[in-house]
Amino acid sequence: MKVYKFLLYYILGLCGIVLISAAPALFSEGAYFSVGSYIEEAGGLISTLTTPSDWVYVHNETPQPLFEFLWEPYSYSMTIFIGAMTGAAVMAFVLAMGTFFLPGVLRGIVSRLLNLLESVPDLLLAFCIQLFIVWFYKQSDLLLMDFIAVGGERIYLLPMLTLAVLPMITLYKVVLVQLNEEMTKSYVDMARSKGMWRLFILNVHVLRNIVKSIFYHSKIVLWGALSSLLMIEYIFNINGVTNALLNGYSPMVTVMILFMLFTPFYVFYQGTELFIFKETKVAEETNIKMNSFIGSRSFTIKHGWLRRVLGEAEAHFKNVKFLIGFFILFTVTAVSIIYTVTTDPLVEQYFQIYDEDGVLESAAPHSPEFVFLGTDELGFSIFDQLMTGAKYTVLFAVAIALLRVLLGFVLAVPYAFFFPPKLQRFLDKTIDSMHFLPMTIIAYLLLYPVLWMPEGGFATTETERIVYQGFILTLLAVPLLMSLFGNEMKLIMKEEFVLSTKVLGGSSIHLLWRHLMPHLSARTGIIFGQQFIQTLLIFIHLGVFDLYFGGTKVTYDPMTNDPPMSTTYEWSGMIGASKDALMTGRWWYIMPALIGFMVLILAMQLMIQGMKDVQQRRVGVPIEYNTWLTRWKRRREAQSQHERRNPEEKQFTFLKKVN
Repeated sequence: MKVYKFLLYYILGLCGIVLISAAPALFSEGAYFSVGSYIEEAGGLISTLTTPSDWVYVHNETPQPLFEFLWEPYSYSMTIFIGAMTGAAVMAFVLAMGTFFLPGVLRGIVSRLLNLLESVPDLLLAFCIQLFIVWFYKQSDLLLMDFIAVGGERIYLLPMLTLAVLPMITLYKVVLVQLNEEMTKSYVDMARSKGMWRLFILNVHVLRNIVKSIFYHSKIVLWGALSSLLMIEYIFNINGVTNALLNGYSPMVTVMILFMLFTPFYVFYQGTELFIFKETKVAEETNIKMNSFIGSRSFTIKHGWLRRVLGEAEAHFKNVKFLIGFFILFTVTAVSIIYTVTTDPLVEQYFQIYDEDGVLESAAPHSPEFVFLGTDELGFSIFDQLMTGAKYTVLFAVAIALLRVLLGFVLAVPYAFFFPPKLQRFLDKTIDSMHFLPMTIIAYLLLYPVLWMPEGGFATTETERIVYQGFILTLLAVPLLMSLFGNEMKLIMKEEFVLSTKVLGGSSIHLLWRHLMPHLSARTGIIFGQQFIQTLLIFIHLGVFDLYFGGTKVTYDPMTNDPPMSTTYEWSGMIGASKDALMTGRWWYIMPALIGFMVLILAMQLMIQGMKDVQQRRVGVPIEYNTWLTRWKRRREAQSQHERRNPEEKQFTFLKKVN
């Protein structure tokens, strides 16, 4: 039975890959959602899959056996990826075990440093590391390590280190949270009462009990790392699966690459769940609990919905972290809107710059020495593009994140309340397979036919392209959010207060509105913030491949050779020249936009942390603050309480000072 399920879900995953790979046919030859072309393309693709002799890769106009050609770049990519993930896991455990025994102040410092590093986009991290190696080489004439692959050579160490950073931070946080949660269990207290050392308890008992939950979390980490792998390969000029996909773009090549990426991770994770872990449902519930910041007590709605919403907003805006993050996002958006309304032209173009004597000082592109933040190749001001595009970047990311959360929540209601358990498990396993496919590749396949301007010009309006891109980026995450919200609902429905409501005859609507909604509202805000950050990262990844929000304007005139341009000046439109920026030394092409993305991500991280603090305080979870301001406030409160209890002592102290 287990083997049957294993094969069934694998075949369903392969079928989904085939359907996705044929999607570009919906927009073939200027058509818009041509269902007939899609069915024809999907049928031809299935026919090709059943004929191995037709599996070819056209390289330099020469057909070659597809699998044999792809194996070399695939093995190169997997070596880098597996090495990076293994190193990330080892370092995460070592750091978590090391910081677990540190004092609270030092743990707070480490946590803040990691939060700052986590806000750095993978592209910016890789770019900064490369710039540092180039700078160090210029200063010392010593090359620390190869920072880019030239010709047919291969580099491993630097791509592995760069790719491992963000997964390591995420896994570190997961392990540390699990350790803290497990150390509160009763069996740990009993072991301590018997005189066992804390380190012995940790190594022998605690680590064994958190393995399952970390295993389930690693799927999410792997999902994000697969998309980062594509960026790392592009930046380091690695001849891996990314290069093979872009150079030999065809449905059959896409299918084979996705098959090769999907299969090993599916076998490892699904095989482990089905044949090694026996209590999968229990492990999944533990996984949900760790991600949730909801207490076990019952919340009921005592006031009207408007008053409750205002009360929630007031509680969050009193939190300093939330307030700072919101202020940054609001200020960036407001300043961009005001700039757009009051400035003409929106983006200034500088062709040539002369000094006072009429001597030519600089020709486009201009460095920041001549124009603030510099210009691009065509002379358009980087600063003006940042100011104009900021509103689109923030508002589009907010809209997509909001749609993801709303649709995921709405679909989770019938999933949790009306779907039979067998159908729920089937959907969970099917949706779970999405973790083994890079979201960036899926987004690229579905968006390229619409966003990339064909030689005859766009057949769609900018509004249609924006709506379509928003729809695709929303749809990619909705199934996972539906499963997440549905499992959250099922978990809360097992609480005693919910069971009591059912016994008293409460309807599903009453249960959802009066009990589940107050619980899930806190978690929904946190998920919204996470989806906002994920949307920004997708913008960056698509920008590397010259797919910009609203469309990519392309010049096909061989005499001009202008670079692709964004039609909306959204920030991802400034990312496309990333690799050229390093090779030519024109770092100002990309650094301002990447730093802008980092500021937005950091602001949303502050808002998420603020929401977590509010909810933890509400359910009685103690929160450790180590800032000097908080410690000063605590001392002042303690002093005030002491003076209220002993007024005569305060009077005596005052008289002593006067005398």
